[in-house]
Amino acid sequence: MKLFQYILIVLLFSTKLMADVVLPPIFSDKMILQQNSKNLLWGKADPNEKVSVSTSWCGVVKHTYANAEGNWKLFLGTPSYGTGFKITVKGNNTIEINDVAIGEVWLGIGQSNMGWAAKSTFNGSSELEKAKDFPIRIYRGERGASTEPEFSQDARWYRLDDSRQELLRIPGVSFFFVNKLYTSLEIPVGIIVEPYAGSPIEAWMPKDIQMVHQATADYVNGVTVQKYIYRNLTPRDIANGKTVGEWQYKTINSVDDYAGKLERCNQKHLDDPDNVPECTLPPFEENMFYPGAIYNGMVNPVVGYGIKGMIYYQGESNSDDFEEIALFESQMTMLIDYYRTLWNTKTEGNVDASFPFYLVQLPSWKDHQDLPVEEDLWPAMREVMNNITRDVANTGIAVGIDTGDQYRLHPKNKMPLGIRLAYHALKDNYGKNIVDIGPVYESYNVVGSSIELNFETQGATIVPVRPNEDINSFAVAGSDKVWHWADNVVIDGNKITVSSSEVSSPVAVRYAWAYNPTQRNLIYNEHGLPASPFRTDNWAYPAVTETYRPAKTVDPEGYEPVDWYRPEMPQ
Repeated sequence: MKLFQYILIVLLFSTKLMADVVLPPIFSDKMILQQNSKNLLWGKADPNEKVSVSTSWCGVVKHTYANAEGNWKLFLGTPSYGTGFKITVKGNNTIEINDVAIGEVWLGIGQSNMGWAAKSTFNGSSELEKAKDFPIRIYRGERGASTEPEFSQDARWYRLDDSRQELLRIPGVSFFFVNKLYTSLEIPVGIIVEPYAGSPIEAWMPKDIQMVHQATADYVNGVTVQKYIYRNLTPRDIANGKTVGEWQYKTINSVDDYAGKLERCNQKHLDDPDNVPECTLPPFEENMFYPGAIYNGMVNPVVGYGIKGMIYYQGESNSDDFEEIALFESQMTMLIDYYRTLWNTKTEGNVDASFPFYLVQLPSWKDHQDLPVEEDLWPAMREVMNNITRDVANTGIAVGIDTGDQYRLHPKNKMPLGIRLAYHALKDNYGKNIVDIGPVYESYNVVGSSIELNFETQGATIVPVRPNEDINSFAVAGSDKVWHWADNVVIDGNKITVSSSEVSSPVAVRYAWAYNPTQRNLIYNEHGLPASPFRTDNWAYPAVTETYRPAKTVDPEGYEPVDWYRPEMPQ
C-alpha cells in the first residue's frame, strides 16, 4: 500500500513538472491564416516533447519535437479562403483554436495614428456597423518595450461583430484598409496591428543593425542628449512652471540620467511617503525611444506569421529637425529591407522576400498655409517619404495632404488613408484594373517666363479640387530663391504650366509646400486621388533657427473637428 501511494505521488508530481504546450497570442481564437501558403506555427513545450497539430481543413496530423530549449515550429499548408476552421495542438496538454479564417493577411505598424480607434474617426462607427458581418479579423498588440526579444505579448484577435467595448480596440487606418480589400476581393482579410504612441523608427528595428547610423550609436553610447527631452514642454507646461529638469518618462537620455532621476524621484517619496508613491521605472533600455525596444516587445512575438505585405504609419516622432528627417530615409530603407529579409528567412521562403510595403504620408496640421512656401519640417518629411517609395521596389504611399486637422495631431479623417493604401494593394498585388495614386510629378522644363511640369497620371485626368476657381497651390522662385505665388496655372493633359507675374526668369517650382495646405486649390485626378507635395529644386534646407515654425496648436474653446472637403474616391 505504501509503495502504491509512493508511486502515485511520484506520478502526480512528475505530471506537474511536465510543461504545457504554450502558443503565443497570435495563435488564438478568431485568427486568420494566409491562403494557399505554408504558414509557420510555433510555440514552447518541454525539451524534446512531441507536439502534434491537426486542422479541420486537412485530415493529416503533423508532428514535430521541441528542441533542447523547448522551442518548436512547423508549417501548416492552407487551401483557398474560407471561415469556420479549427486547429488542434497536442503535447502534454491540448489546445483548440476555434473560429479560424483563411484569406489574405497583412501587417501594420506605427505610432499613435496607426492605433487610433476606428470608432473615433469620421464615419468610423457607421462603417463598422456596415461591416459587422464581414469576415475581417484584426489582431491588436498593446504597447510593449523590452530589453530582449519577447515570445509573447499583450494582444488578441478581434472580429467586427465583437462587443461595443471590444470594438474600441479596432484601429481606424487598418480597418479602412482591410475593409476596402474585403469589399473589392470578397474574401476574408485580416491584419496584425502593432501601434505604439509617440514611437520613433529607431524603436522598431533591432539595435545592432542600426549602429551604422552615428546618431543612433551616439544615443546608445550616451554621447548625445535624448532629442525627445523637449517633447512634453508645451506652452501650457511652461505656464504651469514645468522645466526640462523635472522627472518625466520621456526625458530619460542616458543610463546615468536614468539613475539620477530615479534617485531624486524616490527621495521625494522618502520625504513625503504618505503622498508620494515609491518610484518604479523599467530598465532604461525599455523606454519607448531606445533602439530596438519596441521591436523586442511587439514585433518579435509575431515574426514569421504568414503575411501578404505590410503597411506603415509613422514619422511624426522623427520630424524634430532636418538632420533627423534626412536620416529617416536611410532608416526607413533599412527597416523595409530588414523586415522583408527577416520574414522571408523565418518562413523559409513562404513570405516573399520583396513583399509589398506601403507608407502613409504625414497629413496636414497646424495653421492653414498663407505663405507661398514654408521652409519647415513636415513638408521635408513628406518629400523623404516620396523618395523612399520612388527608390525602393514594391512600395507605395498613401498621400495624406488633404487629411489632417488644423489643431490636433490625431486627425479623425482616417478613411481616405486606409482606402488609398488598399488601392496600392488592389492594383499591384491583386491585379485590379484601377488607378492607385494621384498625379505624380516627374520632370520640368523652363519655357520663357513659365515652367512646364510633367506628371505620370496612369491615364487619368488632372483636375483641381475646385474647378471654378484659380489654382493657388503653386509657388515659383527665380535664382534669388525668393518664393512667390504662381498666379497663372494651366492644366493641359498630363502637363501643368505655372508662372508668376513677380518672377520673370523662373528656376524652380514648389507645390503645397507647407504644414497645412489643405485649404488651397489642390490638384487631383478624376478618381479623387491627390497629387503629393513636391519641389523641382534641391536647395538645402535652412538651419533650424531660420525655420518657419507656426505656434503650437491648441484647440479653440468648444472646438469640434469637421472633416475637410475632398472629392469622392469611386473606384
